Amino acid sequence: MSEQDTDAIQQITGQVRSMFYLVDEPATALTIQAEGQTIAARAYGQLALDLRALPRGATIRATLDDAPPDCLEMIAFTVVRSCAGIPTG
Repeated sequence: MSEQDTDAIQQITGQVRSMFYLVDEPATALTIQAEGQTIAARAYGQLALDLRALPRGATIRATLDDAPPDCLEMIAFTVVRSCAGIPTG
């Protein structure tokens, strides 16, 4: 993988603030609040369908591809679970 390729991929952790999709289309547009900024991204295919199952306000770690630069495309995500109030050990 060239240095140019790695510059196009970024990971962010933030809270899903809004989501938009058409029921009969496998694409989802969403906004994520991360470190005081709002980031808009799109997802396609099975990933887009999986995003729709997230609860409102979920915190996710998203892997984004910014090529083409006019639209961030989510290529993977994981749900970040809060550990507050959960005993350890």
